[in-house]
Amino acid sequence: MHVKTTAGDELIRKNGCDIRQLYPWDGVVTPPWNSTLCSIRPEESSTPHGHDTDETFIFITGQGQARVGDEERAVTPGDVIYIPHGTRHIVTNTSADEPLTFVSIYWLQPAR
Repeated sequence: MHVKTTAGDELIRKNGCDIRQLYPWDGVVTPPWNSTLCSIRPEESSTPHGHDTDETFIFITGQGQARVGDEERAVTPGDVIYIPHGTRHIVTNTSADEPLTFVSIYWLQPAR
């Protein structure tokens, strides 16, 4: 068993989020996808951006708004959203005192 603890990882500030890299996990496994644990501070937003990869967010704690392309909706724990590659997106934490936390999983689509 391999265990990754928060004590051993530094948070990185990227796209308006505090990010902790989950996968690939150096020396343990390199899956065909990557994953990060993301936290948006109270009353803050990620920066609008897009990626060359498809992406899924799985919301864990907090409440907020997610905008993907021209669509916007409220998000709460347990919600899952899919973001096609190249689509601009932004996540806003609507809470005044609780972080909005989610797991991001992202991957390149296979060549067709």
